[in-house]
Amino acid sequence: MRKLIFNLHLYGALIAGIFVVIIGVTGSIMAFEEDIDRLTHLSFFHVDPQGTRMPLADLFKAAQKAYPGQRIGTLRLPQKPTDPVQFGVKGPKSVAMNPYTGAIVERDPSTLMGNIHQLHLRLMMNPRSGKMGSNFVAGATAILIFLVCSGVYLWWPVKRASVNWSANARRISFDLHNTAGIYSAVVLVVLGVTGIAIRFDDDIETYLHQRDGTKKVGKNIPSVPQPGVTPITVDQSLQIALAAMPGTQALAISMPGGPKASYLVSLHYPEDLTPGGRSWANVDQFSGKVLSLQDSRTVASGTRAIIVNRATHTGDLYGYPTKILVSLSSMMLVIQAITGYYMWWKKLRVRQHREETVTAA
Repeated sequence: MRKLIFNLHLYGALIAGIFVVIIGVTGSIMAFEEDIDRLTHLSFFHVDPQGTRMPLADLFKAAQKAYPGQRIGTLRLPQKPTDPVQFGVKGPKSVAMNPYTGAIVERDPSTLMGNIHQLHLRLMMNPRSGKMGSNFVAGATAILIFLVCSGVYLWWPVKRASVNWSANARRISFDLHNTAGIYSAVVLVVLGVTGIAIRFDDDIETYLHQRDGTKKVGKNIPSVPQPGVTPITVDQSLQIALAAMPGTQALAISMPGGPKASYLVSLHYPEDLTPGGRSWANVDQFSGKVLSLQDSRTVASGTRAIIVNRATHTGDLYGYPTKILVSLSSMMLVIQAITGYYMWWKKLRVRQHREETVTAA
């Protein structure tokens, strides 16, 4: 049994090892994706406060004036006095606008961090080609889970969790492989399981709601057109959404795309597990009525499970401590890959030398 597990562990690593390492390295970087993006694009993410911010309606007008002929549908709102307003336009371009002056800064949305994100999600495969890329990543992640579990099984009789630095290279590689693997095993299994769950989270959420007799909150509920009635302003819709969920902060707001559409306001509680939040409200553009809302504090357990799963996978669960833990554990895959391949190569060389010796004799 042990020999079978060893062979499966070895060949699983040889076949899928490079993809497992890619997933691990990109995941390690993505734990700090927003921080790295801000540090590497300071001019895009920082403005100097200058008095009072412009009203939302004026911000939309300024964005529309800067890009005539394009529909500016959604604004990502500042969370701090030094944050810009952000939106996307055709080109494609990402735009940061000074909320005090309306000044514009552009950048190509195809950034290094964006490419790393896509590499992690679907190995840079075109998202339009369907789910092949994400399915491939899910398959590689399943192999990762097997490699970790089989590695623990193989480690158990020896229970080596330290490195003898005075030994030869092969022994050091063996110790490093075991030590890195056992200290990161639990986290890597959790990351693997939650990562696969994210791939199928729509199906999982639907199942959980059916099991519990609950329903997923409907989003983008249409407004009821009222001829002759002046639509409410975007600033009014924001205040209505904030009043519906006291204690939240607005993250983004989307304008109605037509007379039957509604405002969509994304909201965030201080204790929310992800920077993007998981709360939102649809507001009727004519009556100002809240048509639907998702409150992360009171949401059904089916949706809450998805929220917690994503926060666990990204390391957002407890902020920077879990981000660091996720990042370091993911990077352990690099050590395991290098040492694993080295030991396999060394064993292969020894076997070849023996065969050559036997042949020569």
